[in-house]
Amino acid sequence: MYGLFPAVPDGFALSALALVVFAAGFVRGFSGFGFSAIVVSAMAMIMEPLVIIVMVMIFEICASAFQIKNAWPHIDKPQVGRLLAGAVIGMPIGVALLVALDIGVVRIIISLLILGLCLVLLSGWSLKRRPGTIGQLLVGVGSGFANSAAIGGLPVGLFLTAQNAQPTSFRANMIGYLFALDIVGIGIMAYHDKFSSDIVLTAVALFPAMFLGVYLGSRHFFATPPKSFRRMVIILLIGLSCAGLAKSFL
Repeated sequence: MYGLFPAVPDGFALSALALVVFAAGFVRGFSGFGFSAIVVSAMAMIMEPLVIIVMVMIFEICASAFQIKNAWPHIDKPQVGRLLAGAVIGMPIGVALLVALDIGVVRIIISLLILGLCLVLLSGWSLKRRPGTIGQLLVGVGSGFANSAAIGGLPVGLFLTAQNAQPTSFRANMIGYLFALDIVGIGIMAYHDKFSSDIVLTAVALFPAMFLGVYLGSRHFFATPPKSFRRMVIILLIGLSCAGLAKSFL
């Protein structure tokens, strides 16, 4: 227990967490996703992984609330709704396995799959046509399952990138999707008794670092040419996948 940050074990962990939250907030503000994967990959080696996962769900909800007003008109609501419907099926399964099994196994499988597909996308490949309802539901199931390891945004980010989604639409869909996904996730974690006042207090105390990062990242997004955005997102996905693998093997 450390002062105003009861879920943090010591001063070193607090300093590291504040810096990582700021950096992850910048990425979230720019791309609309990536916050959870960065924080969990960086901090799970020095803090309890389940504590970090619940904490980043709180951060994600608040970051989306901060961004949702500008994103709302650009959200493809039918598509996001179908993705969420699938996630509601996949997430309880993933959380149940996370509670019972090693988080590293889940992260390795998901990270390897996303890394391989990202390398294909980097070669220039993309979907010829938009998948139908069943395809979108299945992506949502995979995302919900992956969210148990705090990387639920990666499958959807990959899916939207493969569709050549316009940057504004991509970012808005990710913001809206993660907002709803993590509200569901918090409820499931609370059901499994993984939600505590110490985690909430620590997250609230670190909100300024996150919001500053999100604000600066959002400003950078609006100054980025659309052609550069897709490549930057693919590189971000590759980096997050590699970070997930590194965390699992270290």
